[in-house]
Amino acid sequence: MKQTVNPSLTWYEATTDCGEMRTPLRGTVRADVCVIGGGLAGLTTALELSRRRKKVILLESKQLAWGASGRNGGFVSNGFAEGIENVQKRIGLEAARALYSLSRQGSEYVRGEIASSDPAIKMGDGWIVALRHRDAGDLKSYRDMMARDYGEELQFLSTEQTREKLNSVRYFESISNSGAFHIHPLKYSLMLAREAEKSGASLHESSPALAVEKLGNEWRVRCAEGEVIAQHVVHCVSSLDRIIHKASGRAVLPVATYVAVTEPLNQNAVRTSAAVADTRRAGNYYRLIDGGRLLWGGNITTRVSEPERLAEQMKGDMLATYPQLGNPRIEYSWAGLMGYALHKMPLIGRDKDGQWFATAFGGHGMNTTAMAGQLLANAIADGNDEYRRFAPFAPLWAGGQLGRAGVQASYWWMQFRDRIDEARAR
Repeated sequence: MKQTVNPSLTWYEATTDCGEMRTPLRGTVRADVCVIGGGLAGLTTALELSRRRKKVILLESKQLAWGASGRNGGFVSNGFAEGIENVQKRIGLEAARALYSLSRQGSEYVRGEIASSDPAIKMGDGWIVALRHRDAGDLKSYRDMMARDYGEELQFLSTEQTREKLNSVRYFESISNSGAFHIHPLKYSLMLAREAEKSGASLHESSPALAVEKLGNEWRVRCAEGEVIAQHVVHCVSSLDRIIHKASGRAVLPVATYVAVTEPLNQNAVRTSAAVADTRRAGNYYRLIDGGRLLWGGNITTRVSEPERLAEQMKGDMLATYPQLGNPRIEYSWAGLMGYALHKMPLIGRDKDGQWFATAFGGHGMNTTAMAGQLLANAIADGNDEYRRFAPFAPLWAGGQLGRAGVQASYWWMQFRDRIDEARAR
């Protein structure tokens, strides 16, 4: 049966009062810092700089948080899109520990801002990551390594314990992270915007930055109807504009993921209020949200447009895991575009011309955007150079269209390997 899906709204938009649009930038304005991009990284940077008494102008090409920042799964946990084991192999244990500690600070920043401004934005605690094939030894080794090397206490759940929470024969053992939590990402983004404005920042929507030019010791950022003259420029545009700052833009690959939200359900399949994901190389992620609805994400691709019959595709993934759900109606479905670097780590730093950038947070952006905003605000306002810890993960050319084709091929290969693993388990 064909789904009746709201064609224009995400569930997040349908449950948020976005208020009136901010006015576009007009005329010439001077500032200490011009932030380009009104997603989570840009908003956190603007807020933290304003708190440090810097005059900040933020330019957003469309609406605040209209991209991945307001459309993602809403999971908040420590770490990065790249596994910390691979980070450690590249830079060593001590340097990896330092980066992981920064990622933890990002998680706690989100937790603290929500607690002090609007606790209702937080929607639940915990994150369960489940295997879809038997491999308890690897999970236990991972749990032990995280506790020993990174101070991250995780709980191992047997197959029986896992299925008590996730009533599916697809799942075997799992890891539970009680320190993670999940939120309403659009409400959180707009809360950051309001707090930034309270601290003195000026936020402008419908104001795409068209060019950035050097003017002696300052920068001119031109828009259609105005310009900003600033001592510093910070680029926080992810995969949505890979031209305005070529040094970081050429290093970002756009990767799409899809989300569907059901009608309110009376079900006995998902028996936990924690967020859930599986360990597949290209797996699903989901959680129960208000009204007993199930928010379900996955189906990663480098296609940047929403595929036809998206609702049916996502429901097919859902029912393959929980056939007992029957035929739930999908009321919302949408695509979200993430930015990845080849090394799957955030790009945070300053280029040779002096422009700052924070981008490519991949599928782990809730905590890392908060981390990046603090790092850049500390660098610009206080001269703190801790952002340099990300120097080993500098921007590298991602290969353009050829790179996108390579990433898509790698996802297809990962999905094939996932199917082999699951077939062996059955």
